[in-house]
Amino acid sequence: MRIRISDLDFQYKKSTPLFNNINLEIPLNSRVIVTGNSGSGKTTLLKLIAGLLEPGSGRISFELNGKCRNDIHFGYLFQNPDDQIVHFNIERELAFNLENRGVPSAEMRIQVENTLQEYDLADRRDDSPNYLSGGEKQRLALAGMMISHPDILILDEPCSFLDINAQIQLYRRISDLRKQNVSVIWISQENHEIRMADYVIELDQGAVTWTGKSVDYLKMIEDTYAE
Repeated sequence: MRIRISDLDFQYKKSTPLFNNINLEIPLNSRVIVTGNSGSGKTTLLKLIAGLLEPGSGRISFELNGKCRNDIHFGYLFQNPDDQIVHFNIERELAFNLENRGVPSAEMRIQVENTLQEYDLADRRDDSPNYLSGGEKQRLALAGMMISHPDILILDEPCSFLDINAQIQLYRRISDLRKQNVSVIWISQENHEIRMADYVIELDQGAVTWTGKSVDYLKMIEDTYAE
């Protein structure tokens, strides 16, 4: 499966255009890193892909075996988990996405219980998210996305608010997603995170400046600094 972006234009109101005639193909069934300096358009591009923003013109399509799919389901994990946790306790937070999708109550209870166990939150089910550490909040936010079984998970620099131990735990969770056939698109500027990816897209001031395998990207960076 792949994402095809064709002739994409976008600008925020009362600002200069950010993207102008962007054409890009993103391979899925893999881990893809989107990198670039601050303000290069990384978050905006992924919000466009996820449907959180509307392009000014152009098209974003999802193709499988040459055919377009219109049933792609996204999960979007923000930098700060406080930006997406909305309920007063952990159990209700996990049920939130399922309620929005109209999952029957009996099935919802099963999925919530399974997710509480999988993400080591069962003994905290009645707690307020306000009492969780940063790493636990990010784990809850990830669980809240994964409970609805997304095809594509988008991560917007998810380790920004985490200490090293919480980062390692999140890396392990992300690695496990490959076994579940979940495609991951991950915003990062960290080389050690780029090494975890299969494919890299680099942006600079709204332009695509590099695409290809992560090993080739890292070699290019190393060669640039060696000159």
